[in-house]
Amino acid sequence: MSMKHPLNVPQEFIIMMLNEQTGYFHQVEGWSLNCATIGAVLADLSLKSRIDADDETLFLLDSSKTGEPELDLCLAEIASSPDPQEPRYWIERLAVHSADIINSSLKDLVEQGILTHHEGGFYTTNHCDWLADLLSYPKNQSVGQYINTRIEEVIFTDIIPDPRDSLITGLLNACGIIHHIFDLDEEKNKRIDLVCRIELINRVISTAVSQVVVAPTLQRSPTTKPIPKVSLKSLITNRHLWDGNMPAFFGKLADQYGPVFQISPPFQKSRTFLAGPSINHWVRRNSREFMTSGNYFREMEMVCGANNLLPSLDGADHFRMRKLMGKIYSKAKFHERLDEIFQLSRQFMSDQGWRAGSELQVQRDSRLMTSLQMFQMLVSTNAQDLMEDLVRWNERAIICYVADFLPRFLAHTPAMNRYYKSYPELMRRIEQNHLPNQRIGVVQELADELIAMHGHDPQFIPEQNLLFMLAVTPVFQSIYLGDMLGFVLYEMARQPEITARIREEANALFDGGDPGRDELSPDKYDVTRRFLMECLRLYPIISVHLRNVANSCVVENYSLPLRERLYIVQTATHYMSDCFEDPYKFDIDRYLSPRNEHRGPGYAPYGLDTHTCAGQAWVHLQLAVTMLMIAHYYEFAPLPRDHRLKINPFPALSVTKKLKLRIARQLHELPT
Repeated sequence: MSMKHPLNVPQEFIIMMLNEQTGYFHQVEGWSLNCATIGAVLADLSLKSRIDADDETLFLLDSSKTGEPELDLCLAEIASSPDPQEPRYWIERLAVHSADIINSSLKDLVEQGILTHHEGGFYTTNHCDWLADLLSYPKNQSVGQYINTRIEEVIFTDIIPDPRDSLITGLLNACGIIHHIFDLDEEKNKRIDLVCRIELINRVISTAVSQVVVAPTLQRSPTTKPIPKVSLKSLITNRHLWDGNMPAFFGKLADQYGPVFQISPPFQKSRTFLAGPSINHWVRRNSREFMTSGNYFREMEMVCGANNLLPSLDGADHFRMRKLMGKIYSKAKFHERLDEIFQLSRQFMSDQGWRAGSELQVQRDSRLMTSLQMFQMLVSTNAQDLMEDLVRWNERAIICYVADFLPRFLAHTPAMNRYYKSYPELMRRIEQNHLPNQRIGVVQELADELIAMHGHDPQFIPEQNLLFMLAVTPVFQSIYLGDMLGFVLYEMARQPEITARIREEANALFDGGDPGRDELSPDKYDVTRRFLMECLRLYPIISVHLRNVANSCVVENYSLPLRERLYIVQTATHYMSDCFEDPYKFDIDRYLSPRNEHRGPGYAPYGLDTHTCAGQAWVHLQLAVTMLMIAHYYEFAPLPRDHRLKINPFPALSVTKKLKLRIARQLHELPT
């Protein structure tokens, strides 16, 4: 007799799919996973005596609800059929529900404490006291280890298996994942085949799953639609393209063509874009199963002599690297450097001669200001004299190697080769500033953590990766943070009434001296915080994320084949009216209750999936503090409300070099 289990078969099957060493699920082709998930549902319904089956027909025994919504949804469809159908029919018919079943099961397992969901989309299984008491499994085992041990016993011993365990074994075998979990030889494969044949229901379900998985005519849903292609007219008549506003451009295309569409640039292959609230929702829930970031950054790595950097990592190393980055870019670490931010910001404003009547070149000044801050706080090095060359090389390399919008040879011109030579010089300075005797008693920063990790585990962070991680990464971050500050300065000049409210918050914080960590709480700069959130919505620096399809899947009834390059425009929703009221209006009140428009799937300035910005808390704080200091000391001449901003869209959004602002008044003297 089968033991009464508090978990259903789909839940235990999903737990078996989790690779606890990586935090990811074992990679199974999307259709195979869908079929196996529905097989698990049918297996559970059979154990609950709701259905039975033979080789040709699945029979309804009892249509009464099980009390488990996902199972009852499938049971209701089976009960609604006027005639019995074969098991293969139901596996294909119900496969459309598999994503909801998986996500609902994951949510339930997390709520019960059986799984822990970590930032970045990783999962681990836990020891669960209430479940251990109920099932009497060893106290030193997690739930995942307990289920794994049961299935291992089925395969590697001669016991007569529990029907539940034989069903799970059959499902793992049918979708081909069992060989990734256990080390199997010919004898053990024969044992698995025997287990799958012991009981009729196991043989029927596992065979049906196998047949549907391999049948090529069934791998495409009959409701799948051809991906629409964007017409040339739609491109050239979209005014946002000419303004460089990529989120608004793609938002309009998503309104016209739907959530999945293709664009064919001249003389280039067609590119597949995904955009809209349903896509953002899908990516948040399913990216870990169907997408990988492993390939799009490889060429950039190779040029820098590096391998397996954070943007291209998946699995256990990605999980480990994110934990390290989370420590470096934490709120606590930022607060430790708060006095430095104040000092560096004033130093920059003084050195650049900011005073009444001064004219700022917004792109240049913003990038130089943030680079001074970032390079001092991350690698204790001044790179101001190198920044122009570093930025030029970075931008061209991203366009050529990552975005793939320009031919590769344009990244190897004599000028580009000359610009790249600034990186060895920057690395020399960083190494010189991080000799052991110079780092005694100082706050540990990015360079200290990475150098220490390299010494402790040179395989995880090899020497070949240090140039990129210590020199190239701060340049990227300085550019992106500086470009965000550029848009902030533009809107501060354009919105003088709101800027006056920001100045009130700044004066309250700085009039009595520099605020400390406790004084710099979000409620003390609420207007500044919401102003920044609105700038991030209207001008998200990284507006498109690149991913490759790891497991073929169907999204919004569009089939995405294995290894397809996807351009996920997670920020298109920022300009879509079904996510934001009057989306083209600058409105900081949209982030107040009861509106809370940032709570839905539409707000995504930092990304959506496992590769969301690991330092978003740091970024937000650094920008907010910089805004407050600028507002405390200066007032900009207002821009006309109808000023039409031109945006440089590649490789990321930034104001153009032509944008200039004039300081109308200096409100306080800078300390000497």
